[in-house]
Amino acid sequence: MSDLATLLVETAHHWELLEDLDGTVVYCSPACREITGFDPAHFQGRADALGRIAHPGSRTLVSDFTREMRGAAPGVRRCLELCIQVQDGGVRWLRCHSRLITGPDGASYLRSTLRDISSRKALDLEMELSRLSDPLTRLYNRAFCLESIQRLLDRGSLAEDFAVVALDIDRLKKVNETLGPTYGDDLVRIAAERIASAVTAPDVACRLSGDGFAVIMQGKTPREMMAFVHKVLSLLDRPFILRGHEVNVTPSAGVLLGPALYDQPEDLLRNVSIALRRARESRNNRCKVFHSRLFVDASRQHEIEIDLHAGLRCGQFFLAYQPIVCLETNTVTSIEALLRWNHPRHGLMQPAEFLGVAEATDFIVPLGEWVLKQACHDMVETLVQRTDMGAVTMSVNISARQLAHHSICNTVARVLRQSGLPPENLKLEITETVAMENPVLTAQRLHAIKALGVKISIDDFGTGYSSLASLQNFPIDTLKVDKSFVGMMDSSTEQRKIVRTIIALAHSLNLEVVAEGIEQQEQWSMLKMLDCQSGQGFLFSHPVDADTMRAFICKERPQLRQ
Repeated sequence: MSDLATLLVETAHHWELLEDLDGTVVYCSPACREITGFDPAHFQGRADALGRIAHPGSRTLVSDFTREMRGAAPGVRRCLELCIQVQDGGVRWLRCHSRLITGPDGASYLRSTLRDISSRKALDLEMELSRLSDPLTRLYNRAFCLESIQRLLDRGSLAEDFAVVALDIDRLKKVNETLGPTYGDDLVRIAAERIASAVTAPDVACRLSGDGFAVIMQGKTPREMMAFVHKVLSLLDRPFILRGHEVNVTPSAGVLLGPALYDQPEDLLRNVSIALRRARESRNNRCKVFHSRLFVDASRQHEIEIDLHAGLRCGQFFLAYQPIVCLETNTVTSIEALLRWNHPRHGLMQPAEFLGVAEATDFIVPLGEWVLKQACHDMVETLVQRTDMGAVTMSVNISARQLAHHSICNTVARVLRQSGLPPENLKLEITETVAMENPVLTAQRLHAIKALGVKISIDDFGTGYSSLASLQNFPIDTLKVDKSFVGMMDSSTEQRKIVRTIIALAHSLNLEVVAEGIEQQEQWSMLKMLDCQSGQGFLFSHPVDADTMRAFICKERPQLRQ
């Protein structure tokens, strides 16, 4: 090597290493001292220089790389990034470029040029951590969650049992709307801290969305996994103090016990989310474990969600009507409109099969408006045919989403104006549960509707938790006793007491009372004795179409006998 070439090599910042095909170091440049902390003499004349300083995680890579290069054709270049342990015990990352060369003696040598890339690796690691972490909570994010699940799935039968737990809290949107997004961030941050406090390695907690979290658990029995879930729910049940404001949330959890037969982590997260959604919908169980039936139900719900719009557009929905009669005279006092769906594949569908989906997707608002329009139109036709039935009202059910919608009052006024139905002939029904979701908003909406001249009824009374004070704040005309009480009052003293109490409460508030679900004459007799004014049920009529209902109204009926 010429003096100039020697000068260049020995003053370069990169480390030059020359080995024979047996792996013995023939030349080591002085730059190795700056990179490794070892003098060139530490390597000179010794075999497997890189293998001896390679970090345990890189030793196999180095061994395979050098073996491949020693067998490569002259001039073939290869590159490897490896981690080494330096003299002071620290670690560094090197980028190694190697190729076979022929020396002056005609022998082959492996020449390697090594550069320190530790700074770049640190930046890459920082960027990777940023990619995989949630900036607000410092938990891992959705990307990390999916990658972790994929690694567990890739291990297949060698994987330990694992579970994925999905968690959420129900008040984030309301906190953002009422207190502001800064308070919402505080709520999420505190929730994340509580979840993380219950997690121990190798389990990991992740934030999936605004108020959604996931915990990946490994090596625990189903009993231990469920104990963890209940512990976290208990932690999240505690009040949150947000800059002096106390906020209570209702947490929910979905659990999927693995590994099961999954190929994609997205499928696993989808199914645990289905279980979480069912837990949120349940009043009594805030934790649901996924099973295949939930997926079938969710698929059907998704299908219904898609079909709802086509159903309304294509005229598949229709109304059936059930009379409400005076228990004393057996004459019709009101008519309740009941929604039905003639589904092209599933046939006749009852409201319980699709209203939940419509409510969850806000489709209930246009669907409810269609019901109101159709019911008012049919009622106008009825009054035209029977001018002596001017006191009969049309009862239409209003959902929680409809009542909360800002345009509900304008919608009712517009439908009345367009149909020509007098306001006093329309009665809107809301369930007790809906009324008590937000009593202040309910009272505001009902007073505005009442000002139009429309009557108000509380449906399914007795199944919720309304107080006398709340009832007095609502401008209602009618209480409807839930059919679950009426159906058992002839066989249960307790149910009979409940019905008697509701009727007495209605009378004390000067309200009409209607008993639902009357099917037996004995039930009619008891209700009449309890001074219940009106009732509806199969004893009088099943739900029928508009023409049949008009014929029923016109028909003279004998009074029922006690």
